[in-house]
Amino acid sequence: MRLAGPLSLLPLVFAGQIPFQQLRKNAFITPVIDEFVTSELARWNSSGLSVAVIRQDTSAPGKWDIEFGSYGTAKGDGSPVTPDTLFAIASNSKLFLAASVGLLIKNASLAGDRGAALRWDTKIAKVLPEWSLMDQEMQDGVMIQDMLSHRTGLPRHDMSGSAREGGVKEMISTMKYLRPSAALREQYQYNNLMFETLSYLPPTVLNQTFESYISKNIFDPLGMSSSTYSVAEAETSGNLAHGFYWSMQDWLYGINGTRTAIDPYFQRPGEEKIWAGAAGILTSARDLSTWVAMLLNKGRHPTTNETVIPEDVVDHLATGVSVANGKPKYPELSVSVYGCGQDRYSYRGFEILEHGGSNPGFKTQVARFPNDNLGVIVLSNDELGGHILESVKWRIVDQVLGLEPIDWAQRYADELTKGISDNQAVTPRPTNPALPSVPFISMEGTYSHGAYGAISPCLVQSSPSPVCDDVFASPVVQRILSVSNSSIPTLIAPFKRTFSTHLRFTHFDANMFNVSVLWSNADVRKEEKYALGEDAEVLVGFDDRYVAEWVEGNGDRLMNGEGEGDGWAFSGNFWGKAGEVRELVGVAKEKAEVWFERV
Repeated sequence: MRLAGPLSLLPLVFAGQIPFQQLRKNAFITPVIDEFVTSELARWNSSGLSVAVIRQDTSAPGKWDIEFGSYGTAKGDGSPVTPDTLFAIASNSKLFLAASVGLLIKNASLAGDRGAALRWDTKIAKVLPEWSLMDQEMQDGVMIQDMLSHRTGLPRHDMSGSAREGGVKEMISTMKYLRPSAALREQYQYNNLMFETLSYLPPTVLNQTFESYISKNIFDPLGMSSSTYSVAEAETSGNLAHGFYWSMQDWLYGINGTRTAIDPYFQRPGEEKIWAGAAGILTSARDLSTWVAMLLNKGRHPTTNETVIPEDVVDHLATGVSVANGKPKYPELSVSVYGCGQDRYSYRGFEILEHGGSNPGFKTQVARFPNDNLGVIVLSNDELGGHILESVKWRIVDQVLGLEPIDWAQRYADELTKGISDNQAVTPRPTNPALPSVPFISMEGTYSHGAYGAISPCLVQSSPSPVCDDVFASPVVQRILSVSNSSIPTLIAPFKRTFSTHLRFTHFDANMFNVSVLWSNADVRKEEKYALGEDAEVLVGFDDRYVAEWVEGNGDRLMNGEGEGDGWAFSGNFWGKAGEVRELVGVAKEKAEVWFERV
């Protein structure tokens, strides 16, 4: 999509109600803040930003001040952001899931129905029959609290995500194929799958969908009428923002890419069910301001003071359990602990509870300062907008709390520059790389993993396979090849998952390959009869960040039921671990983070 003109960056500031009473216009989002936000969006050629600042006035019950700031474009056609623009808040959905678990735990009638009360320390294996993990001790020992606090020992494994016919139930049954990166409760390991799994509690114990349970117990009582888990509902409203990707970006070679609207939304109606508990909410700054005010009000509705979430549940969710960051990067920040769906730390001596969110084309931050009755919400529809929204958040916080502003914008700009430099500082391919142990063409075939699914790599230029002919005829693959080095042996594999459509294997040396996980919306746009053309389509992921080793199996031993067949051993943090974990040892399958075996 074409970029909108300069007028799209003019701010729109709204006095809002929850129905909160706006007492002082522009007390929080001042002209100075407006100028800062507008300049940052222009500096980075970013699309849009939606901001809400909430503060409780303790001079009288039910008295709140709220301001909204809306900046830039919501969609590829230049439509402006407003307080009612819907954003994918991604992992800021996790606190809603955690709150739903707390409500189930407080549901006294469940004890009679189940024969035992649901507790934070309930072993999930005793609740969900489908629950099964690779490690038996982990399988038997994981508690609900472990899942909410990212201490099960299982890394992200986000690349295994897909829209499964059997929904969350089927997803749970595939987790036994996922390798852990740490022992149970040994180390913080962020994991979306656990929150997806916990969304299966309402169907299991109440015979009610997770989405309807949230609507009935949280959205409806708070009047969050625009909030939904349904992509179809959000699209029909006309208020859903487009996320923006930087198509064809390749920082390895210094290519910035072109800012392009993701249209339609990256998940299509019906595909969002599994993702709901971890990152599925589509909502607005206006609706979220009510949610944050309720949390600041210790679980009570901000104006009626009626309990929505019991205070002891709100307190439990905010209590740190895992150390998420034991070594803060800046002196103003303390060590960070993770409770249930939120981080807890201090900023310049002020305690903060917050969580970030990242879905394709969207970045979000929802923060509150419980001791200062302050909430700040910043939503971006730019894939690269994370550092912008963080700068805006801190600039607002500094002002409202009366602190001398820190130049966070420059700090994050320096981090970004360093990150790009680090990405480019890779080990170059040898001048005379060794050939693999078998001809490249022999690596074609189908390889399978119990959770990640199947891949069928096709050798570029040399494949005689009719299946591969169809792969190479795809306009998406042709576009991939147009920016790939034709002098380096390369294989392409369709890989339709939540965050990918293709894998590109680029030969490095001997049996080692660099791998890019690519995502394109071209096929979806064609299926749904959107206008075709590269200027409207997104293709991202050119970074060669992962490693795959092709492993030749032992055919004789395999025929006798021993050993293993040919396969691809993925590494380079393909599994998505957090921090330093114990190094995998062995060879081939033994040291693979993810192992695809020939079928």
